[in-house]
Amino acid sequence: MDFSKLNKEQIIAVEHQKGPLLVLSGAGTGKTRVLTSRFVYIVQNLKVNFNEIIAVTFTNKAANEIKERVNSELKSSIDSPWVGTFHSIFVKFLRKHSGLVNLKSNFTILDIDDQKKLLKQVLDYCKIDKDVSEGIYHNEIQNLKDNKILFNENKKINKISSLEKLDEIYSYYQQRLVEINAVDFGDILLHSYNILFNNKDIQKSYKDFIKHILIDEFQDTNLIQYDLIKLILNSENNLFCVGDDDQSIYAWRGANIDNIINFPKEFNSSVVRLTKNYRSNNSILEAAACIISNNKNRLGKDLVSFNKNIPEQKINLNSFYSQEEESLWISDDISKKFQENNSIGILVRLTAQMRSIEDKLIKFALPYEIIGGPRFFERKEIKDILAYLKLANSIQDDLSFERVINLPKRGIGDQSVKLIVDNAREKKISFFESLMSLSEENKLPGSLIVKTKTFIDIIKKTSDLINKTNLEDIGIFIIEESGYLQMLENEKNKLKQIENESRIDNLKEFVNALSEFDNLDDFLEHVGLVNENQKKTYSNSVKLMTLHAAKGLEFDHVYLPGWEEGIFPSSRALEQNSTKSLEEERRLAYVGITRAKFDLNLSYATSRYTYGINNYSLPSRFLNEISKIEKNTSNTIENYSSSHFNKKITSDNTQLSPGKKRMLEFLKKNSK
Repeated sequence: MDFSKLNKEQIIAVEHQKGPLLVLSGAGTGKTRVLTSRFVYIVQNLKVNFNEIIAVTFTNKAANEIKERVNSELKSSIDSPWVGTFHSIFVKFLRKHSGLVNLKSNFTILDIDDQKKLLKQVLDYCKIDKDVSEGIYHNEIQNLKDNKILFNENKKINKISSLEKLDEIYSYYQQRLVEINAVDFGDILLHSYNILFNNKDIQKSYKDFIKHILIDEFQDTNLIQYDLIKLILNSENNLFCVGDDDQSIYAWRGANIDNIINFPKEFNSSVVRLTKNYRSNNSILEAAACIISNNKNRLGKDLVSFNKNIPEQKINLNSFYSQEEESLWISDDISKKFQENNSIGILVRLTAQMRSIEDKLIKFALPYEIIGGPRFFERKEIKDILAYLKLANSIQDDLSFERVINLPKRGIGDQSVKLIVDNAREKKISFFESLMSLSEENKLPGSLIVKTKTFIDIIKKTSDLINKTNLEDIGIFIIEESGYLQMLENEKNKLKQIENESRIDNLKEFVNALSEFDNLDDFLEHVGLVNENQKKTYSNSVKLMTLHAAKGLEFDHVYLPGWEEGIFPSSRALEQNSTKSLEEERRLAYVGITRAKFDLNLSYATSRYTYGINNYSLPSRFLNEISKIEKNTSNTIENYSSSHFNKKITSDNTQLSPGKKRMLEFLKKNSK
């Protein structure tokens, strides 16, 4: 085997003979090369058949990359069933032993949409409160499965969740899955675990057969994934784990950093630290080290730049008065650097930050794409509130009517909607006109008239007010009076969902977008142009994403906006006031910084206009942890202010919902 492309530490890891080994692979230190080289070494030098090696990755892309590199090194075609993601590997295991969990081998794997449809049927059957969506139950059941909790373990279920009748729902959901010969993603691992745990003969056969296990991104493993691996680990404990505790950023979806932190002690294992970085210059690595060194729960390592082709350049820090100035500067600076052969990434902590940046990139005619999620105006919560506005603007908009007539849920079922639609088609009027007509003529059941009255009132009031007051207040009014905001708050409070916190932030940013337009037609036209712009494809484009989506990527130029207390670290982390949550935020900062090769630009705004209030903020505490940083003081409010945009600023920051208050006062004055 050719070791010419490996450094000393990498060779030590690759040539490990037997037993457990943890390879701490810092950002940009060549972990994929080590993992594939280890696979080849086991086959060539330790004389192990490639089918007796399990190599687990977290994405199909990573699995394919390993297969391609191994095939190239061995000059053969290896298509091992044991190289892939946890789910792709164990679904093969489950098909072989499906009878032990009352399934047939040709079981169907339901996608998320089908899982939610099945859960909706279950909720209807169990007569569960319609205010809690099937998505909430879905998330909670998947969480139970990730924690190895079965449907009949009622005490454990009720201890981990306060969701109404979750034990009953979980039990019936599992029963229905068996009846239709199907599994969800959580079942693939949970069924496999239970088969191995409860059948020692099967467990022994796999222990004897599998000679080596390799795990990529070990810091991202959760409880059931790690325990599954340990069930098939042979007596020699040939477990080769590659990961970086400093890049463990997925606790919110179940990743357990303790797996990698405790590994050396649990297995009495050696640790090989890969510290030679081939991606970034020393300034960037020093900044990352300054921040991450403040974490106590880590194994520790110091990265050193080993790529002479990466130019040395100081880190830039820019401060601005507002997020609008910040977005304008980023777009302006990118326009000066943009070339076909370079890479540019903008990494944000919150999805809500994207809206202002997207808007400015379009104004500067810069091609961009969103990585890891939809663009701002195509997010579900934004499209929902847009539908309210569109319907208020034109009651002929039947598509918008159908989208929001029962959103939030008002107990208006499919049969009720069909009644409204059939009447509309018969009379050749819009769906909203049909609803009003049927309601006024008492041709609907009394309960349905009551359920739809609030909806009709909101649309009519909003329609009447569109040209009489500002869009910002109308947006706040719809978000609150429709019950949409309360729906998100209720779901967040029940399950403490990070996803719903993000949606609430997005709605607040949506109101900011409304505040920049004088009339609704111009705003809706702007939204259409933004969405149309993104349908274009480019050979090169600016990449815009969250910090979580940036892991594993690298760019010549990186922009990290919003480094303020409450954004980064997030308000959620600050509210929790725990070392654990703050350390995860710090690891996220480490990931963001180490995406840059040589040009790193940090920035913060001293004020952000949010939901009708001008909020003032402090620079992120993480900035104080960086010892060497170049502060750019030329970007003042004069550079990027009124000449570029107009925004109405309110100094009233004592009201929780000033827009709602102003709207209600307006309605009172103008009511007949």
